[in-house]
Amino acid sequence: MKTIVVAYDKNYGIGAQNDLLWHRDLPSDLKHFREVTTGGAIIMGRNTFDSIGRALPNRQNIVITRGPHEPVDDVMFVDSLDAAYAAVEPGREIYVIGGGQIYTLAMDTIDQIIATEVDAVFDNADIFFPAIDKTKWQEKDRVHHDVDERNLYNYDFVTYARR
Repeated sequence: MKTIVVAYDKNYGIGAQNDLLWHRDLPSDLKHFREVTTGGAIIMGRNTFDSIGRALPNRQNIVITRGPHEPVDDVMFVDSLDAAYAAVEPGREIYVIGGGQIYTLAMDTIDQIIATEVDAVFDNADIFFPAIDKTKWQEKDRVHHDVDERNLYNYDFVTYARR
């Protein structure tokens, strides 16, 4: 199964200047991301990899890039989404984790979307997730979370399945 894992605001904003919009103000989202993707293969673009700054542990890390790159331990570099899919080790779930261009490329190839929908609007957003077309995607699960002492925004974990 191929899954997109994403967090976005009410306008589908996912980032600004190659960083998360909420600047680590939603630690539950990061924990959720880790729980979902651990053991799988994560596919990302070069900017997303650069913003993370390292290979994520306990996952196969695959980075799509067309430019030159230095070798990085535990990271495979490929030049296309098809090459990324082909590079996934047998038995691993596939998780596409961004950024905006990679999400757009992957939308027609994936089976589900696991989204964190942040109940806020970030005016500085300059990277966006493609709007979810409800004629193609059906909401399967939603878990709401209110602001608490560690998470500064209301948010929902939502799973969409292709119709």
